[in-house]
Amino acid sequence: MSVVPTDTAPGAAQPPAASAPYDERVLAAGTTLRFVLLLALLAAAGSSMIPRTVWHLLASSEKADMAAACFLAAGIDPSVSMNTSFVQSGHQPAALAECTARFAQDFTGVVLGVGTSALAAALAVYWLIPVWRTRRSRVVPLDVIDVHGGLRPLLDELVTLTGLDRTPRFVVDPASRTTGAIAFGRPRRPVIRLDGGLVATADTERARFRAVVLHELAHLHNKDTGITYATVALWRVFLVLVLLPWAAVGTDILFFRGTADIRGLFAPFNTHAQVLGGLLVLAVYLSRLEIVRHREIYADLMAARWGASAEPWEGGAAQQRSEGGWRELFVRFAGLWHTHPSPALRRASLTDPKALFALTALPLLLAGLAADILVWHLGAVPDELLWLKALLVAGLVVGIGGVALWRAVLYALLAGRPVPSGWSVGLWLGLGVVVGELTGPRAAMNQWLPAHPEALLILVAALVLVMTWTGQNAEWWLRTWRGRSPGPVMLAGLAVPVLAYASVLYWWWFLGEVLTDGWPFTTAGVLASYNLPGLPPPDIGPLWHVVAVVGFLPGTLARAGSLWWAQVLLWVLPLLALIVASRSGGGSGGERPRWLTRTLPGSIASESESGAPPYGPGRLLAAGLAGGVVCSAGLAVALARLRTAELGAVGATGPLRLAHIMGPVLVICAATALTAAVVAALTDSGWLTAGLVSAGITALLGVGATYALMRADAGAGPGTVSWSLSRDVHLPYAVGLGTLVAGLAAFVGRGAGLFWRWLFRRWLVSGRRTGSRPAARLAPVEERSLRPVWRRAVRVAAIGAVVAGVGATALSVDVSESHGQSSRPAALMLDRSAPAPSAAVSRLQHQAWAAAGGLERIQALQAAERGYSAAFTAGGRSTTDAGFLKVMDRMKTTCGEMDRAARRAKTYFSVPGAAGQRMWARVLARHRAMVGTCRSLATRPSATTAKAAGTARRNAVDSVDAMLYWLAEKGAIRPKSS
Repeated sequence: MSVVPTDTAPGAAQPPAASAPYDERVLAAGTTLRFVLLLALLAAAGSSMIPRTVWHLLASSEKADMAAACFLAAGIDPSVSMNTSFVQSGHQPAALAECTARFAQDFTGVVLGVGTSALAAALAVYWLIPVWRTRRSRVVPLDVIDVHGGLRPLLDELVTLTGLDRTPRFVVDPASRTTGAIAFGRPRRPVIRLDGGLVATADTERARFRAVVLHELAHLHNKDTGITYATVALWRVFLVLVLLPWAAVGTDILFFRGTADIRGLFAPFNTHAQVLGGLLVLAVYLSRLEIVRHREIYADLMAARWGASAEPWEGGAAQQRSEGGWRELFVRFAGLWHTHPSPALRRASLTDPKALFALTALPLLLAGLAADILVWHLGAVPDELLWLKALLVAGLVVGIGGVALWRAVLYALLAGRPVPSGWSVGLWLGLGVVVGELTGPRAAMNQWLPAHPEALLILVAALVLVMTWTGQNAEWWLRTWRGRSPGPVMLAGLAVPVLAYASVLYWWWFLGEVLTDGWPFTTAGVLASYNLPGLPPPDIGPLWHVVAVVGFLPGTLARAGSLWWAQVLLWVLPLLALIVASRSGGGSGGERPRWLTRTLPGSIASESESGAPPYGPGRLLAAGLAGGVVCSAGLAVALARLRTAELGAVGATGPLRLAHIMGPVLVICAATALTAAVVAALTDSGWLTAGLVSAGITALLGVGATYALMRADAGAGPGTVSWSLSRDVHLPYAVGLGTLVAGLAAFVGRGAGLFWRWLFRRWLVSGRRTGSRPAARLAPVEERSLRPVWRRAVRVAAIGAVVAGVGATALSVDVSESHGQSSRPAALMLDRSAPAPSAAVSRLQHQAWAAAGGLERIQALQAAERGYSAAFTAGGRSTTDAGFLKVMDRMKTTCGEMDRAARRAKTYFSVPGAAGQRMWARVLARHRAMVGTCRSLATRPSATTAKAAGTARRNAVDSVDAMLYWLAEKGAIRPKSS
């Protein structure tokens, strides 16, 4: 580990460093989670890069070209958008699978061997780092230098002071003249290496010696060495054995492999892949350095808590001069590449560790970037485990940002400063995700940029929403929690946004990311994907277009694996915080929280340190009840209109059933949005969580009203069918889609409320200046306590709402698993129109069609035709009955061979291009006719069947010749030499 600042004048023992007013260990630091992200990224990148490198080094270039030709032969245009390519690849899936399987090259064994070797190398490097650092040519045991035995008792005293389970082995580097030290080694065999200069000045600068050793012992106490050197070992092995070969292969593919046309065609994808590799290096390297710098400050604070002198930090801080302008920017940029924080920051952190609680943009941006790179390298995860992939990525992104936000909120409450809103955390995390998407090949695929990058703002908006919620929920719980540590409520407060963001990621990967190419879904396709019969043509009115759009939004995947049910927790957990606050009296005037006593020992809690939110659950419950009443009235009107709707006799069943499903969903979402917007506009503290709580109660009441109204109306006819369909859809949509819509509406309401207050204050100031109105004062609003009976009723109602929400969610999870509409095939909804390929792509497609199997099938047809012709000629020349019968048996065999050749040709790709496909269809049709006449001739030989067979043979031969001539004209094959 790094050392404390050392360039100070000699002196006697100094007093201990001033201890920080706040215990930095009150909440998890989050650095371990960031290390986990780096380790997961390196492991996933290795599992993705090694197969590609091995394949390109060992694969047959001829087979590799043929495998690539299969996609071109299938009519896939690499230059078009991702959505169009997806639709094109679905046109002939069986033929594409057969073609790629034919030319596939499997190197699984080699890949596993290389991966195992890389992992073994990483373990070896991890094991050998301490050996290398303690090699005999550089260090000697402490007893060799400490011949008088004066240092050993002091070191034993310091080890005892720190309470370490294992006493580290002390060694000395006699050649080093610096006065530092470094801790390293494996967890079971820790080592601290002392510089020769430090040992030489141990007697004259005893305070410095104690401070340096305590700092390194703090690293061991915090268990920094194990995970740090594990990351270093994996990073070095990854760099040498994985990244460099992968980059070399990528450079070869980008500039040298194949023809210039093929390289140019796939240049965007290959370039994005190389850029993503560079971003991976940058993200891992800068993130690791930033984590190490934070751990240095933690070690400083721990050493100071053990009584280390402040002399080393004071001396280092005194030497740093304050710079300004461009020089200061350069110093800050250079500081990003150092393993040590600046001396001034380290000295300031001893008295106020705000750097450990601060929200810094760069680490958040790097976390979002690293997570997006991780998504790309996890692309091979099967669809069945998509939920697990979403949980992993969301857990790392939201976990890193959420821990930082909880710590920042805690610090703001303790220091009496404004609580951070949280939206900036989501914005920086989202910006990192967007950078990864735009520079990597995931969103753009084989384009330089996606057609509609603004679609990525959905992910940014989701992160801003969950991070704003996390900040406000953290404030609510920290003000009300009475436990020994706020760690448990922080874990719960992070699990909820992790699940919520994971549900958005699941939707994005399952369906939503195609929006980066624009809106690719036809309205009729979306409506047909509900498997409802009788839907009218595409032009079906504005309401159905709205239904189609709403049915595609996040939160509308209704199976349990999509995690839609996590959205309900966004309002259940804050409601529980309000209930806890109301039961404990809010903390004002009550017993001091135990976790606060540990964080601020010996101090008296101020108003900023504790206390309940400025309102209880009664207000939010009342707002939710009011929204439920409005929602119920809207549902009654909407369902009454549906009962009297005249949709016509043709195609009426499907639209009516769809209206009974989506009509109530639209009304419930509108009611929740209105409720959340109004509550957020009228609320200051926790406006988002307050809006979501009220909206959640409104949604539950709306779902209940829908069930009651539709059940009462489910007598006969469409109403009965509508009830059976709607009961599996309304709850998932109301708490999934409805919660997200309510969250966005809360932002709108908050903005409107702030704008109105700004106008009011401006009008008030203007009135005071002109004297036209008397000066008015805004009296503080007092929170009047409810009567005990009403307070008890409010608590019971709130608990009942929570129980009903959780119970209904659990019930709906079980029901919607089999009946939800999340299995809608995306290909059914996509617009299948595609632009015509360019001349160069068209030529490559025709060449690939011929090379990947088209020419081979034509030649098989020709070979079968030659066998048939020989048998036909032999039959005409037969002079005996026995010879004629023998020829007829041969004829039957050739008919079977021709039939097999024709069937095999039929299973091949269609020819790219309408003209070529017409000719290929003619070839297939005429050979099928030829097979029929061949069998007729073999079973019923006569002059008539012989004439028909001869005509069919000539037609088939002519069609093949025309096909070959057309392919030669297109440049797909070489023309026959004359």
